[in-house]
Amino acid sequence: MIFIDGPNLYTALRQIGQKIDYFRLARELAAGRRLVRSYLYLTYDPGDEEDKKKMENFIRTLERGGAFSVRTVPKRLKGGQWIERGAYVALVADMLVMAFNDAYDTAILVSGDVDLVRAVEAVKARGKRVEVAMFSNATSEELRRAADRFVPLEYLLDRIRLEGRSWPSS
Repeated sequence: MIFIDGPNLYTALRQIGQKIDYFRLARELAAGRRLVRSYLYLTYDPGDEEDKKKMENFIRTLERGGAFSVRTVPKRLKGGQWIERGAYVALVADMLVMAFNDAYDTAILVSGDVDLVRAVEAVKARGKRVEVAMFSNATSEELRRAADRFVPLEYLLDRIRLEGRSWPSS
């Protein structure tokens, strides 16, 4: 199973000015292993109709093939700022529940967030392997150490990059 922290990956990709093909990402991370499903966790601004439409099209594309399940969580306003913690909470809950239900042997976590260390440790305590995949400069050292294996996405970028698509320069 692959668990993708959408906001975390989005931020890392935006920082390097790249966009990726999520289907290729899943294939590369599975690397010949049987992949049951990939879960992508996203947040959205409930008041932004244009953003919501773009996200719906993106989700339709990913789910059409059946290999992706996308979980969306609205951002919440807290103290005058929009927060994205809902995606992170949904990812942790799914990763733990599926580990306890023996739905997978290996979890591939696409995130660099230090807040996921405890979840990784709990999944490993259940006898599961956890691989973390993210760009090296966007991954906490604690999360790397907690994982059984670290996959630096910069080495896969040539194979997962969406050709001709990048973020506009700021």
